[in-house]
Amino acid sequence: MLSGWLSINRDCYTVIDGKISWNENPLELLADTYHFLNMDDEKDLADAAATIIWDHDNRILQDAIAFYDELNNRVPAGDWVELCSILESAEAPAGMDDATWARVRGAHLGFQAGVDIIAVLPSIAEATRFYDLRVNPDLTIHIPARLNEPELQKAMARVLVPPPTAKSDEILAESGGMFYARETPEHEVYVKVGDHFNAGDPLFIIEVMKMFNKVYAPFSGTIDKVLVESDGMIIHKGQPIFKISPDERPVIESPGEIAARRRQATTTFLQQL
Repeated sequence: MLSGWLSINRDCYTVIDGKISWNENPLELLADTYHFLNMDDEKDLADAAATIIWDHDNRILQDAIAFYDELNNRVPAGDWVELCSILESAEAPAGMDDATWARVRGAHLGFQAGVDIIAVLPSIAEATRFYDLRVNPDLTIHIPARLNEPELQKAMARVLVPPPTAKSDEILAESGGMFYARETPEHEVYVKVGDHFNAGDPLFIIEVMKMFNKVYAPFSGTIDKVLVESDGMIIHKGQPIFKISPDERPVIESPGEIAARRRQATTTFLQQL
């Protein structure tokens, strides 16, 4: 939904000195956004409040739209940027007295109060370089070369598919049965102390009712200690099999840490308004 909004509103702003500057009235953009989100005022009291613009908000928005429509009829401005420039001056334009102009400027400031919060959306696009992704004339997607950098690919993979948490740095048996460390007595063991394994590598076998189930590594790491060394031993579900050091140690954030990180990110974007 955010991608769609950004795609259709790319021309509504310009970045000047690191801040979002509107090329059109942000209140008209807000009205278009309600329509984009299918939250138009339909006068249906059965609609949930989360799916329709609230009636008092809609009254203020419609008053604002009507105000600027009338203002555009009375003030010779070619676009929103020029109109804002005229409104910055305390000198009344031709055809309007000073008292009326003062009320107009006050109404303008009132209607515009708070609308800069919408600038968070294009700020996110600029911070993430969203517009570097483009659709070519043949409808293929242009992907910036930087997104294919190996280190960035690894970082994105960690975010999108974080490594599973290894309980106490151990590999545990997922079921009970008879343990085997190798394919057959003639084969070498799958892993031993000091071996590095990758996600998907076989680690051991569990026999249950003559069914030999190969157990694969859920993530990559290194074997620090083998806790079950003899083939044919009976093991139980949840029993530690190996002590390991995972390649990627997931960072477990507390709810408070997550909230603090989100507040900091929000504050950073709000400082650009």
